[in-house]
Amino acid sequence: MIPEKSRITQGQLMFFIIQSQVGVGILTLPHTIQASAKGGGWISVLIAGLAVQTIIIILWALCRRFPLDTIFGFLPKITGKLLGNLLGFAYIAYFLFSAGTILSKFAYVVESWVLIETPRWALLILALFTCMYLVKEKLQVIAKLFVISSFTIIVMVILSLCGYVNANFSYIFPITEAGWGTIIKSANQALFPLVGYEVLLVIYPFVEGNSGGKLKAASLGNMLITLFYTFEVFTSLVIFSPEVMPAVSEPLLYMLKGFSFQTIQRIDLIFLSLWIFVVTTATVSWIYAATVGLGRFFHRGEHKKAVPYTIFILFILAMISQDPSITDFYDRILAIAHYTFVVVLPLILLCFSYLLRKRRV
Repeated sequence: MIPEKSRITQGQLMFFIIQSQVGVGILTLPHTIQASAKGGGWISVLIAGLAVQTIIIILWALCRRFPLDTIFGFLPKITGKLLGNLLGFAYIAYFLFSAGTILSKFAYVVESWVLIETPRWALLILALFTCMYLVKEKLQVIAKLFVISSFTIIVMVILSLCGYVNANFSYIFPITEAGWGTIIKSANQALFPLVGYEVLLVIYPFVEGNSGGKLKAASLGNMLITLFYTFEVFTSLVIFSPEVMPAVSEPLLYMLKGFSFQTIQRIDLIFLSLWIFVVTTATVSWIYAATVGLGRFFHRGEHKKAVPYTIFILFILAMISQDPSITDFYDRILAIAHYTFVVVLPLILLCFSYLLRKRRV
């Protein structure tokens, strides 16, 4: 039984999903998706959001059958102790690898835009110590910070509105230039920047209320982030012409770099500062998911004891990915891992739980 003092509200679950889904992809997604979907890139993001919603329903249906257990608790009940524990370690590796990939891209952006002369190891240490300070706390504390930090997204939207001074809506026409087949296929590229919702597999039993309310909270969080990503992609598409977009890797930052006010010269740095904040919270959610599993296996459920060596593992993962070829390798592995651990395995586990009548109410 989860202690009452360790539970979070359904509203906090919504903000937890929001903060888990906002990551490094928001800066590069417009550039990536325009290359294939052209002016219909924003439609691809909406389609990706619908796909994520379908996956969330699958995860929710699985968690609902074991409302008192995290994925590390109900895996052995479905597959047996040996295989269940092995899969539990595989999920821990997935969470760690996801966090390491985010940190690697985070360091690259900060190195390129702000702290050009600062060595990567220093950036990673600063980021990881911040994460360590937060992730060792109880879930309630983490969730409360996520609620507060979610309001930075509103500021990011307001800053992005500055770009509409130079908007040219003709850039997105014809919207279906790439064809509906390509637009739908390009949704796959928008699917990975939206990852993070799979933390539901770990935090579900810590959420107050009935299962229907939890699904609504997670769904609302996904909907808001999908709309945020769609807005930012649409904004980039109407600011940069189709000829310029292929040469602009981080459209939002380049867009804001050209604006200044009497008292503020670099709006892009303000946006980037907010982005760093939300990326840090996303990283915390991945680390928390991993340490919950490690705490269950090695520390009698105390996840904070696993935090120090988890941080060290992430530091190594992020440091060895300085070469672009290694970063690309990380992305390919993560794409396969995402489909495996977030789509295929939960669906198989859900089917087996029904066939074997495995359930804990």
